[in-house]
Amino acid sequence: MTSATKLSVIGVFGLMAIIGCATAQTTVDPCAEPGVTEAFLPHPTDCTKYFSCYGGKGYEQTCPDGKFFDPMNNWCDIPEKANCVVNNCPPDGIVYLPIPDVCDRFTICIGGVAFEGVCDDNLYFDAELQECNLKNETNCVVNPCVQPPPDPPVELEIYPNPANCQQYLICLQGEPIIRNCAPNLFFDPTLLHCVEAEDCIEETATVMNELEVDVW
Repeated sequence: MTSATKLSVIGVFGLMAIIGCATAQTTVDPCAEPGVTEAFLPHPTDCTKYFSCYGGKGYEQTCPDGKFFDPMNNWCDIPEKANCVVNNCPPDGIVYLPIPDVCDRFTICIGGVAFEGVCDDNLYFDAELQECNLKNETNCVVNPCVQPPPDPPVELEIYPNPANCQQYLICLQGEPIIRNCAPNLFFDPTLLHCVEAEDCIEETATVMNELEVDVW
């Protein structure tokens, strides 16, 4: 790579070794792997999807509004902020791959593990040269169109627990599942994920069919 290239290693997708090139419909459930019980796992081939693991079984979910699943923070975010890299890497060697419809970023494959590379300002990744190049000297075109999903996304229903600000409820097949925020974090009913907070008002309430699970 040239000196004009800035490599920003966003995240190492070690989980891809577990998931491989699987899809939820055709291969082994990633949540069924030993030691994986309650967790959120990235989809190996689609950044807009992820797996919600419960009881050792994975349920495929889709982020709303074209957002990407962020495996480092375990929530859906805009593509520019999500740390998602689809792993299309060969098993060996060092390879640089373009990202479809994205020109200023690319995938760095090192021994089958995917990293994200970022070009400097005013540069695009040149797939032929395998490096960042001047925009007008590359054939990369950013797709200006946003295609709607063919089917309505399946959203995970998440609600605050009125009796405990450090917990929240996930509705799965009509049953409420209680999840705990990490220590010193509180569930934000607006953002729908755990955040640092100071003010919390707990109400006296009873949740039917409670099922305690581990912190994620």
